[in-house]
Amino acid sequence: MKIGIVTVLFKSDNVIDGFIDSMNAQTFENFHILFVENDVANPHCERVIDEMLTTPFTFVRNYENTGVAAGNNQGIDFFLCDRSYTHLLFLNNDIEVDPDFLQKHVQILQLHPEVDALAPKMFYYKPEDKVWYAGGKLSYLKGGSRHFGHNKPDRLTTDALYRVDYAPTCSLIVKTWQLRKAGIRMWEELFVYYDDTVFCHELNQAGFRMYFTPTIRLRHKISSSTGGSKSDFSRYFMTRNWLYWGLKRRNYAVLTSALALSGFHFVARNKIEIRAMRDALQMTRALPQQAVAD
Repeated sequence: MKIGIVTVLFKSDNVIDGFIDSMNAQTFENFHILFVENDVANPHCERVIDEMLTTPFTFVRNYENTGVAAGNNQGIDFFLCDRSYTHLLFLNNDIEVDPDFLQKHVQILQLHPEVDALAPKMFYYKPEDKVWYAGGKLSYLKGGSRHFGHNKPDRLTTDALYRVDYAPTCSLIVKTWQLRKAGIRMWEELFVYYDDTVFCHELNQAGFRMYFTPTIRLRHKISSSTGGSKSDFSRYFMTRNWLYWGLKRRNYAVLTSALALSGFHFVARNKIEIRAMRDALQMTRALPQQAVAD
């Protein structure tokens, strides 16, 4: 088994040291990391990676901030071109993991060949015992997804795998031959937020069997590069992409909610949400620039 890891950098100066330490400590060694730098004028992460990382890696600096979805697509194309890679791991760099993180993935995937995609249990970095993701589900009514166990203490005692239809791509490992066959790419026009929701929806549509494992864990420094869920940046992209995805799916629950919310935002003078909803109506599908032939 050989794992390709793609991680998209943006304002990652404060988290990159912990990520590098985690990767250097891995007991499983047959992996390669692709760093996609979207913080185009900042040399800090590249310098730290060159100096500190002891595992094989490739560093790519984009000429502009292309967003998380496009950065992950660069990783898909990079690793699918080399058929020696059996699995592709989407992995945020605002995480820290135990030395057996990759080894545990390998053990589960070898023991359970029915698993096409696998996600671990994810905790907040602080407090460490507070769950961020312990399985998840796509939600038609919400027009997005929900995390099981979110913001709660860890009460899951079983070690059994269980089937899910959603996992955040801050840590999701996928079989490369399945990706190559399906030709799935992330929706680059989303830029950030909802990219993993749409990606998981398309994986499910293509027949991928996705599982959650409580036996692997990571610690996630939530929204370290976007200023948090209440920042203007996050409010804009979460609102815009929620409505855009609802429009593309012809999700009547989202469209009904959007009509009500547009009135509320107008009265409350929430200019960010009003602009986001207006922009969602004007968006069009942007196809990835490169695709890998079967």
